[in-house]
Amino acid sequence: MTARISRATLVGGHDGRAEIEVELTYDNGGTSTISLDEEACLASLDRAGIGSLDELVGQPWSTVLPAIAEGDARARSRHP
Repeated sequence: MTARISRATLVGGHDGRAEIEVELTYDNGGTSTISLDEEACLASLDRAGIGSLDELVGQPWSTVLPAIAEGDARARSRHP
């Protein structure tokens, strides 16, 4: 099962720095949201040849995987 990016938005982080919030949608319809450090995420996008957050939609979640390894990423579920 491969998760795909269904939304990517620039948001304010808890420390006032920008973060990129990415919603993942799984084949079974489930979703989760992760917040990625802006700098690490943008470096990952550059390596993948992606020029804007809009271009992330539809991409496999592995596109942002390097940002998780490099930055301060936090995963949280949208569902209680």
